[in-house]
Amino acid sequence: MSAEVFVSYSSQDHAQVSKIIERLRKAGVSVWMDEGGIDAATLWSEAIVEAINESKVLIMMVSKHSTDSANVVKEVMLASESSKTILPVYLEPADIPTRLKYQLTGIQHSEAHSLTPDELLDELLRGLAKNGVTVPGYDVASARVSNTSAHRKKRGRKQSWRTPTMIALTIAAFIFGMLIRGTFDNHSESGSSVTAGLPPAKRLKLDIPGDEKIPAGADNPFPGGGGISVAISSNGGHLAYYTITNRVKNLKLLDLDNFESEKKLISSIDLVGLMFSPDSKWIAFFDKEKIKKVLIETGEISVVGETRVPNYGYWADDGYIYYVHSLGRKLSRIKDVGDTPELLHEGPHQEGATLGKPYVFSGGRGVIMAFPGKGINRNYAPIKYLDLTTKKIKDLGVSGIWPYYHDSGYLLFARNGNIWATPFDLDNLSVGADPVPIVKGVSMSAIWESANYSMSESGAIVYLEGRDESRGVPAWVDLEGNITPTPMPEQLYGISEVSPDGKKIAIQVAAEKDDIWIYDTENWEGSRLTNEGSSGWPLWSKDGSSVVFVSRPLETEEWALYSQKINNIGNPQQIWKPAKGLIPGSWHPTQNLLALNLESDIWFIDFSTTEPSGKIFAGGDYLEWVGLFSPDGNWLSYSADKKGIYHIYIQSLKDTGSIYQLSGNKGEVIWAPSSNSLYYFQSGGRFFTAQFDPKNPVNPIGKEKKLFDLKYIDNPGNSYDVHPNGERFLFVVPKTPYKKIRDIRLILNFQNELKSLFKK
Repeated sequence: MSAEVFVSYSSQDHAQVSKIIERLRKAGVSVWMDEGGIDAATLWSEAIVEAINESKVLIMMVSKHSTDSANVVKEVMLASESSKTILPVYLEPADIPTRLKYQLTGIQHSEAHSLTPDELLDELLRGLAKNGVTVPGYDVASARVSNTSAHRKKRGRKQSWRTPTMIALTIAAFIFGMLIRGTFDNHSESGSSVTAGLPPAKRLKLDIPGDEKIPAGADNPFPGGGGISVAISSNGGHLAYYTITNRVKNLKLLDLDNFESEKKLISSIDLVGLMFSPDSKWIAFFDKEKIKKVLIETGEISVVGETRVPNYGYWADDGYIYYVHSLGRKLSRIKDVGDTPELLHEGPHQEGATLGKPYVFSGGRGVIMAFPGKGINRNYAPIKYLDLTTKKIKDLGVSGIWPYYHDSGYLLFARNGNIWATPFDLDNLSVGADPVPIVKGVSMSAIWESANYSMSESGAIVYLEGRDESRGVPAWVDLEGNITPTPMPEQLYGISEVSPDGKKIAIQVAAEKDDIWIYDTENWEGSRLTNEGSSGWPLWSKDGSSVVFVSRPLETEEWALYSQKINNIGNPQQIWKPAKGLIPGSWHPTQNLLALNLESDIWFIDFSTTEPSGKIFAGGDYLEWVGLFSPDGNWLSYSADKKGIYHIYIQSLKDTGSIYQLSGNKGEVIWAPSSNSLYYFQSGGRFFTAQFDPKNPVNPIGKEKKLFDLKYIDNPGNSYDVHPNGERFLFVVPKTPYKKIRDIRLILNFQNELKSLFKK
């Protein structure tokens, strides 16, 4: 029987070509190749001419060697003159010589140099079958429409059965100018073998058009992570992502089914969240304190309901939008057509003890999400299941953020800058193996519980390349914005404060649990101040001999306020225990009075008595944050969400109780140590100062002056402190600069790769 496939190649590529041909033959393809090497032949033999004439397809192995081979050129020309199908396989990037451009230009080819062996084999088998070659398990129909793993069809959800090739061609055809760059990555992090009969996972890079900036990486103006910036619809037919222009977010849409151009749906400074509806016709998001949705087809925007400081959400197929709000402490749901929200779960009132993005199982059976862990490092947050009927909670035995479940039986989540996966038994709510990273280098923030990836029911993952942007190093920053990193290790840090004499810093180090460390600012030697439980939010005593902090001992698991001498003599002393969580703010300069946060309200605790007593200073309908006394003790600065977003307010502590607001959208203010100057940030990392004149009866807040722009790492509470000399600030900054993100990554058929990885 004559061979249906003829292989043309250079003898210098024999070793690489032989491996490809061996895999084709094992797959049942009839292949002819000159085992002795084409270039070694002294004559272009009749056997070669006969083999080409009797074949259906000629595969040319393209390389710098083969394009220079006279015999390879003759074989390709003969095949072309005989109307044979030619399939080029690029062993390496190579230029096509003029004499072959007519035969090879514009025809479909495979890039072996950028595909895994299994991906290349699948692509070749389908291409050969499509052109009439007998390939066991493949025929013309299956070559054009590949099967995907079976999914249970959900109510109201459109099933997507597109092949990887069709999706790749669709993306390549976007008339708005997106380009497939590099086509496929060279390898899969989790292995490349594929279960027989299933299309392999494929990885694509999609350039965004023009000079658009995605709010992630170097272009993220929100130090706190900024939330998710990219999402894919349930049926895999749409991509949605945010761009940013002059600190205004733009919600963009790409239709992968109908070859539509990029479309902007809405612009606002306060857009948060991306949630496709189960039928992929709507996108929900948060705008200030409203839950909104936009109809993809028309751009019509509807208000679903109102909420307080929303974080993340999920649009489930039971007709509800589930979302986390109120500084991450509450999980609620609201009907997607609008109604009164229903509170489902309320977490502990302690900053860092927050809830993560929810994922809701089909039919509203239950929710999986990251629950509060031992500290602010959410890489160690336990992922748990909340039964929506019984309200019982079950720990799933894995930790991380941003969980998804795929119907093929896998649990996915983000941790340490990677996407992890593990088999998951939905009936028993149990994992089947140790999780493994399947995508490395994903943009996320472990402190703020955001991860830039999304999953579709059709078997696709979309994500932004990056890293965990919570990690950094403490650094001094002067008034001109010059950065001097300290020799402290790169890790995840929380609140820090400079001692009254400037010779030490107390800083929260976040790992599996949080601890307070004391570092000397001259030699930068450090020692751990706390050992038991989880501790954070350090505040120096006025004389600098001790540190006040919040801690949760292992034996009680209850938060309380403690004090510890920095010479480590004696055990920590519990000085106050509230009913619920708290965060210290600042000491009054002349009174033994502490301003702190308690259940999102600002309280004053009087420690001048044997039994400390407290009274609320600012509370009511708003969420207040970070109360700091002025140097003279007559004013208090704090943040509050009185207008849907946080602003800075300065309030008199005298009888008048006058309140003044800093203009614009600002947060995190500190007072200069020896004057009434204010330092604060605007969005975008812009650092400002303003004089404060308490004698001005109209407005004591003077004209603001910009000091510098800074890419710093934000965390709950004040993320920086000022040195007592007022000439430099202590920040946590990235050790290496973030990269600009100019492309969106897409993985197709990821579940098939997982089946091979876990041998399911």
